[in-house]
Amino acid sequence: MRINKPTDTLFAVAKIGELVTKPLDTSNVLIQIVTITADIMKVDVCSIYLHDRENDTLVLEATVGLKDDAIGRVRINSGEGITGRAAKQGRTVAVSDVTRDKRNKYIPITGEEDYRSLLSVPLKFMDEIIGVINVQTTKPRTFLKHERRLLNTIAHQVSGLIRNTRLYENVIATNHKLKVTQEKLDQSEKMAALGRLAATLSHELRNPLAGLKGATQLLMKKTPPSDERRQYINLILDEVGRLGRIVDDLLLFARPRALKYSTVDANRIIEDTLLLISTRLEYSEIKTHNRLSKLPFIRADDDKYTQVVVNILLNAVDAMPDGGDLFVSSSVVRGDPDGTGFAVFQFRDTGTGIDDEVLRHVFEPFYTTKASGVGLGLAVCKTIVEEHGGSISILSRSATDDHGTLVTVEFPVSEPQK
Repeated sequence: MRINKPTDTLFAVAKIGELVTKPLDTSNVLIQIVTITADIMKVDVCSIYLHDRENDTLVLEATVGLKDDAIGRVRINSGEGITGRAAKQGRTVAVSDVTRDKRNKYIPITGEEDYRSLLSVPLKFMDEIIGVINVQTTKPRTFLKHERRLLNTIAHQVSGLIRNTRLYENVIATNHKLKVTQEKLDQSEKMAALGRLAATLSHELRNPLAGLKGATQLLMKKTPPSDERRQYINLILDEVGRLGRIVDDLLLFARPRALKYSTVDANRIIEDTLLLISTRLEYSEIKTHNRLSKLPFIRADDDKYTQVVVNILLNAVDAMPDGGDLFVSSSVVRGDPDGTGFAVFQFRDTGTGIDDEVLRHVFEPFYTTKASGVGLGLAVCKTIVEEHGGSISILSRSATDDHGTLVTVEFPVSEPQK
């Protein structure tokens, strides 16, 4: 049974034309198109393949008559078989009986079907091949001129749909990239402005602080040891020292110095830092639990790595004003076969934890919940770790085993395989 030339052709073209203008997802539209085409042309199979430019293959995108699980699984190389030939040559290929046509190598779609006739029309936009639409029958059949014309008309409509869909997807992807780029640019401008402000503040504060420190030290020398006013002088010196450290952080944030790489024993620095603050840990009734695995030496800036460790450990101590447990561990996560990977350091406390809202901002400069802080500690840590090609992350409260905070730091490490 063949299609009636004028009536059926107009119906098919109008129906498919209506589909390609509807705001439906492309896969759904293609399924409806192959269903209509198979019904109008009275064929057993209608399939649409789309061209994968990266691999130069035709991928089954929609079909009626073949198994549903063939979609996305069946791939035909460009130039291979009848379908591949239509795509490669960019012209219609019609075969009335594939078993007798020696010019074409027929490729069974799933290895089970035994179709005899095949009409394959390329989907084109300008000179670009974007796919192929096929119709097949189980019995030998010669496709008439008006049937070929109909499938070519449908192919033209499908080509426009696919091209417009890809253009739309490209626009969406481009807009997303522009948005990400703009956000990065805004962040860079914000950080640059903060850097200029930090540099100005540091310059303006350094000289007055030096004067205060010198005058206070002179006053201390002239105050007898038995004078109760010495405790106030010591308090002034402590606060001047704290302000000096804040100024140093401001300068580091504003003008980070270049990394001075060396071979660093990361575990030793952690152990030395814990020893350095052991008095404070004991006073705060904090117990430490070390699980430091054997690590290869890491290539890092010794001073900056130490600064990261000190800052994280002191934050953990501040989070446990009523005492608690501090767990420190290290391990190596292997990456590439050449031996490269990451040294992973984890610091977990059982302290008060960090609220979700605060957690979202902990790495932002000048963001702090501490009455005596300026919010540069973790921002500087993040900068240092990322300068080394590593990463730092924080989980808190429900994300940890108990209430508290888990800080994970990764530094790249490379060790030749033995």
